[in-house]
Amino acid sequence: MDKKLRKENKDTVVIEAVVAKADLDEVIKTVTEKQGSEDEAANREAALQFEAMQLIQEAVTEEGLKLATQPEIKFKDEKDGDVLITIICTLVPDVDLGKYTGFDVLKEEVNVSDEEVLEYVMQQVNSQEMWEDVDRAAKENDQVLIDFIGVKDGVPFDGGSAENYPLVLGSHSFIPGFEEQLIGIKKEEQKEVNVSFPEDYFEPSLAGAPVVFQITCHAVQEKVKPQLNDAFVEKLGMENVKTVEDFKAAAKEHMHEVKEQEAKNKQALEILDKVVEDAKVDVPQAMIDQQVDQELGQLKQQIQQYGMQFDQYLEMAQTTEEDLKKQIEPQAIMQIKQALILIAIAEKEQIEASQEEIAQEYEVMSNVYRMPKEQLQMFISDDVIRPQIIQRKTLDFLTKNNSK
Repeated sequence: MDKKLRKENKDTVVIEAVVAKADLDEVIKTVTEKQGSEDEAANREAALQFEAMQLIQEAVTEEGLKLATQPEIKFKDEKDGDVLITIICTLVPDVDLGKYTGFDVLKEEVNVSDEEVLEYVMQQVNSQEMWEDVDRAAKENDQVLIDFIGVKDGVPFDGGSAENYPLVLGSHSFIPGFEEQLIGIKKEEQKEVNVSFPEDYFEPSLAGAPVVFQITCHAVQEKVKPQLNDAFVEKLGMENVKTVEDFKAAAKEHMHEVKEQEAKNKQALEILDKVVEDAKVDVPQAMIDQQVDQELGQLKQQIQQYGMQFDQYLEMAQTTEEDLKKQIEPQAIMQIKQALILIAIAEKEQIEASQEEIAQEYEVMSNVYRMPKEQLQMFISDDVIRPQIIQRKTLDFLTKNNSK
């Protein structure tokens, strides 16, 4: 299949090729056998898409095309059953780097005052739930530490047992009727709780079933307002933090680290702004549209997570989707320029990501997501990790060579 490439403009290449009917019929036959579908129209469409993707891959390999977006593909039926495939490719634009070192951007000095430390410490204190043992019968809103064994038809059932379980009475975290029967229980008292699982319980073998829980109470506790003292700090269980002064020192160190990172991030963004301002790059509209659609899609997901429909959001914001896209566009253009310029600097400075660095990144992600790195690699390939590392190293390069 012969193909023709022509450059429409500096950002666009058009690939054209005619697929002969005989060749297309062979591909359709192969697709039909693989997919096992009798839908002739769907099989023909799949065959044409396959041919188009082959053309794109050949152009990328042979001509070194760098695609900026998903190509636009068109099919046109010709005489004798041939098909003309037209592929419109938007290319990654050239970047004319200007000055990108020697800007001497100052990093803000970081200070943490005693007042800030005290405010942070008190926030931590007030966010803690503290419980103290009491020598009385349990009442609503108390916490009880219990062992329990769930029994159905005289036999303990799976998932129905626990030891030293902290249960707040009135929290409705157990099935209806369970917590109410523990009102009045005392330390070291044993009790049987008779309840029935809800009819719509997720485990079919327990749905609607009457069961008995054998309870042993080890403590009755009431919530107390935490006080900033050495005893409170000791209960936090922080390594090498035993006193209020230790706690304040650790808080100050943490706050300083946070502020220092914020100052570094701010400095890096100021440097990147100057580098972008001094460079020249014309971003194709197709790249802008793709970035805007991506950001709009993320916004729609966030709105749905808050239980709101996108149309409701537009009505509340007194705007339209088109106006929203126009609002997003300037930031989208800046993000594209930043990414393209960082790539150009990385290429010029030969900044790479080693296999060791990629392995370390998987290790970090494994700890964050609590997932074996081998499993992560099944979902996130090296081709995704590598650009992220290179971008980070390029930002580090810019910071190092533009800091005052």
